[in-house]
Amino acid sequence: MNPRVLVLTTYFRPIVGGVESNAERLARYLHTDGFVVRVLTKRVTHSLPDLEEIDGVRVDRIGPFGERSAVGKWELLPFAFGWLVRRAAAYDVVCAVDYRAMGIAAVLARTLTGRPVILQAQTPGGLVIGLLKWPAIAIYRRADAFACISHGLAREARAAGVPPSRVHFLPNAVDMTRFHPASPAERSVARRRLDIAPEAVVCLFVGRLSREKGLMELMEAWRLARSANGLLLVAGPDMAGHPWDVGPAARAFVDRHDLRGSVRFLGSIADVANLFPAVDVAVQPSHFEAMGLSAVEALASGVPVIASAVGGLLDFIVDGTNGKLCPPQDPPALAMCLRMLIDDGALRRRLSDHARASVIDAYDERVVFSRFASLLRQLAEPRA
Repeated sequence: MNPRVLVLTTYFRPIVGGVESNAERLARYLHTDGFVVRVLTKRVTHSLPDLEEIDGVRVDRIGPFGERSAVGKWELLPFAFGWLVRRAAAYDVVCAVDYRAMGIAAVLARTLTGRPVILQAQTPGGLVIGLLKWPAIAIYRRADAFACISHGLAREARAAGVPPSRVHFLPNAVDMTRFHPASPAERSVARRRLDIAPEAVVCLFVGRLSREKGLMELMEAWRLARSANGLLLVAGPDMAGHPWDVGPAARAFVDRHDLRGSVRFLGSIADVANLFPAVDVAVQPSHFEAMGLSAVEALASGVPVIASAVGGLLDFIVDGTNGKLCPPQDPPALAMCLRMLIDDGALRRRLSDHARASVIDAYDERVVFSRFASLLRQLAEPRA
């Protein structure tokens, strides 16, 4: 019999991001695989009910109301801890997506409930920094397993003293049936829908319009590249009220440098899979990146990626094979990569030919989530 799984995630639908998307798809997969799944998350707005069912999964919202913020994650800690202790009879194993408040709440509650905990490492530096800051230096290490979304995070966990037997490479995964190379007909339809000329070389940035995503460096690089037939699509939400929000600054930059004809801001896109058929190159110029889910989605779609040589992006982007790597926060280097791929159609096709094969084995959600399900069953087995 499958154990009852509680997925802890600070934010959930309708909040959109790599962490939230992975939590939702993991919960949906486990439900389809016969698990009883429940999601515990934070209240965001009064318009969302405290309890609802989404795709067969029960979602409980608790704690203070508030939009996505760094402080909001920590405000949730005592509420999550209390809920976990009071409702221990309702679940058999806990999967805490990300460290910080939810992870701490899960591990602390485990000392009272005995329920096993998987911590899913989503943030670089989280474990080492956490272990140094907290008085109880072994607080995270009490977790039963660490599901790391990159090899760098796995190394970080081992360096913090987590036994290798408890460290598992389980990346954020992609539905390879939705993200796939487009046929010529699909490409033509996608371009007509977006009113893109057939001869345009389309570059796509997907992510929050946030400073650490490298959007301002991309704006400067695009100004330097100045390609006659290049078009840059920027897909993602502003971070209104957040100190790292660069949406207004990016739009002002485009206006100031007369780039309106070659840069389009699309806003938040519910289904980016519909964008990739129209795209020639994806760009992920992050300052740091735990994994880079949108880059995997691009490669799965047969789209080569220009990315910063940082973090989890190094796990799957091979310079000159499926994309181009450049130093982070270096607009001239990024501009050089942009010009290279915009101007050289043969290079784009060669990189595209290797794109999907480079991620199909390690990042297919059917493979990753199946391994996740096996780990959950293993942890929930009664101990002798």
